Amino acid sequence: MGIRVIGQKKFEVTETELLQQDLLFYLDNPRVYSVLHENGHDNPTQTEIEEIMCSLDHVKSLKSQIMQNGGLIEPLIVVKRKDRYVVLEGNSRLAAYRILAKNDPLKWSRVLVQILPEDISDSDIFTLLGTFHLNPKKDWSKFEQAAYIYRQKKELGCSDSALGKQVGISAITVKKYCEIYGLMVEHNDTHQSHWNMYEQYVQNKGIKQYRNTYPEMDSFFAKQVKTGEIVRAQDVRDILGKIASDEGKSSTHIMQDYIKGDIDLEEAHARFEATGRSGDNYEKVKKFQRLISEKDFCDELKKEAVGNSKDILFSLRKINTAVTQLMKEIDKKK
Repeated sequence: MGIRVIGQKKFEVTETELLQQDLLFYLDNPRVYSVLHENGHDNPTQTEIEEIMCSLDHVKSLKSQIMQNGGLIEPLIVVKRKDRYVVLEGNSRLAAYRILAKNDPLKWSRVLVQILPEDISDSDIFTLLGTFHLNPKKDWSKFEQAAYIYRQKKELGCSDSALGKQVGISAITVKKYCEIYGLMVEHNDTHQSHWNMYEQYVQNKGIKQYRNTYPEMDSFFAKQVKTGEIVRAQDVRDILGKIASDEGKSSTHIMQDYIKGDIDLEEAHARFEATGRSGDNYEKVKKFQRLISEKDFCDELKKEAVGNSKDILFSLRKINTAVTQLMKEIDKKK
């Protein structure tokens, strides 16, 4: 008997060897769950899970590591459910063992495990897996982390802060993950390869303003991602996000036409480029305009200029002269 601490609770565990062929994959393990659902398996059999898991590159790499080590360094963590042992932690390693056993069934027939008590709660299981993969190890992708957190939040019904505290991540991260993954679920698009595009879409401040005004925008965006019209997160950030963040009337019209479906992202980009508001120079000028128009900044500037700082007044006069000259030159070329 040994002791495993989960959260602030102590659990008696038994470390032993079991026949690996008798172990079951854990359906709610994020890596198993995301792979299966991306391949359209809503109610997969254990055989289907094994086939898909064994085809993954990281499992093949694990197979080589396990073979070199002559077995596992860390045991699989299992719990008994309905007279069968389910692998809570170590599903990829179980799949690697299955590959090895095909070539040498006797040598790889038994696997090192740590058995948790049968009465362990779902909440404690969440804490256990979160401790392994959400913090600090983080070997699950953001998508896998978000999918797991989203499902646990629905099942456990606890707050963002309570959920985050269980596994050592912030309430802000829990909220962000649930919002992004929830949008994917809402639009029936839980493909891991689409995560980065949805992440950029949800987090962009400019896009968020339009989402609040035009609720139908989410459906249109999801449709474009699913049909392959949008394939890069960079385009969501640098094209859609940039147009949405621009304050010009022309950009507003472009966004409205895009949301209505009258134009696609490529045409929206072309129209935005034609306005001359997409370049770095425009951004620099706009940034300076916002700064010099900000009341608090101007008030502080006046106080310093009226006081002992002649340098500020000198610089402002230089800026005024340069801008006046630039405007004259631009007017001549019109």
